[in-house]
Amino acid sequence: MICTCTLNPSLDYYLEFSNKIEKGKTNRSDLEYYEAGGKGINISIVLNNLQIPTRAYGFLGGFTKEFYVNLLQEYSYIEPNFTYVEGHTRINVKLSDGKHITDLNATGPYINEADMKKLSDKVGRLGEGDYFCLAGICPSYLEDDVIRMLEDCIKNGVKVALDTNPRIMSQMLVHKPFLVKFTAEELGDEVKKSLTYEEIVDAAKTTVEAGAQNVLILEGKDKAILASSEGCYECDLLHQEKTVNTVGTGDSLTAGFLMNYLRSSDVVDSFKFGASCASATAYSKGLATREKIDSFYETTEVKKID
Repeated sequence: MICTCTLNPSLDYYLEFSNKIEKGKTNRSDLEYYEAGGKGINISIVLNNLQIPTRAYGFLGGFTKEFYVNLLQEYSYIEPNFTYVEGHTRINVKLSDGKHITDLNATGPYINEADMKKLSDKVGRLGEGDYFCLAGICPSYLEDDVIRMLEDCIKNGVKVALDTNPRIMSQMLVHKPFLVKFTAEELGDEVKKSLTYEEIVDAAKTTVEAGAQNVLILEGKDKAILASSEGCYECDLLHQEKTVNTVGTGDSLTAGFLMNYLRSSDVVDSFKFGASCASATAYSKGLATREKIDSFYETTEVKKID
């Protein structure tokens, strides 16, 4: 089974405005709605749209937890398995005026030692044939605990996928995780400079040499890169001029890769399918649906990088 983990999920409150948002004034929205947010949850939602069951781990708490779980009930293939904590799951506010999206993100609850142990015990039951995908930021004070949890996963034969704090991913490379995913911006932040395309590809190769079995990199909003033992490949994600929403494209890339690999064990085709999922999300108001993914798969081209 594919399991996702979002350590700090959010209840996302979207407000859409027909007019430009003016600072310091009262702005009245035309549409409001809530979504269950978090990178791991995004991956589970895309897999749900592909009719692939996932189990969702993470921490929820406070008056928002029940509403959050209720939102997930519309997804038939997501099995919530959260650890409940004392603090309140954060509410993030997303403001859109048609041209720009402004995010107002909260910090989230404090996770104590007992909470972390409950999560580790649940994850410790996974074994051969399972995939565990940790996606989203991990509070810095939990990093060592999370690294130990991931090490135990790999010892138990679980395929681990990571899209989280750079320290966690770098520390885990020696254990040969199944998949790590970065953005080009994250790689640049690590070395404190903007990277050229060639430097991004070199970083992907270096990460494979350091132990990662597969490396996915989102380069800007329009290209994805794969590095593995089979070589390096690239794929364009944007096929038309105007996108609808590029939020969640990286999570969709990861979801599609995991789903296809689970069925085919073909790394390159899994990259193509993941790229199709990312493209479908970029041209959708929400996350990718099966119909849109299939339409992009036919026109998606993967090229080997020499």
